[in-house]
Amino acid sequence: MITAVFVEFLGTLLLIGAVAFSHNPLLIVAALATAITFGGKISGGHFNPAITAYSFMVGKTSQSRALSYAGAQLSAALVIGLLSKVI
Repeated sequence: MITAVFVEFLGTLLLIGAVAFSHNPLLIVAALATAITFGGKISGGHFNPAITAYSFMVGKTSQSRALSYAGAQLSAALVIGLLSKVI
């Protein structure tokens, strides 16, 4: 499960980084497509706490996995937020 959580962190980092630093819709879609292509089979490709919450509510994700994924996703958003302040 650690690998899946790390993939969620990296995928979210890529997605939020594209949003924060480019503001280009095509680049954002390309970032999400890349994250899903490379990480989707490992973690399910949520990359968004709202998707993780939905997956948990419909019973497709366990509570521990949902909390781990959401923690990784929020951590990735925090890293990008701090990085955007520095750059």
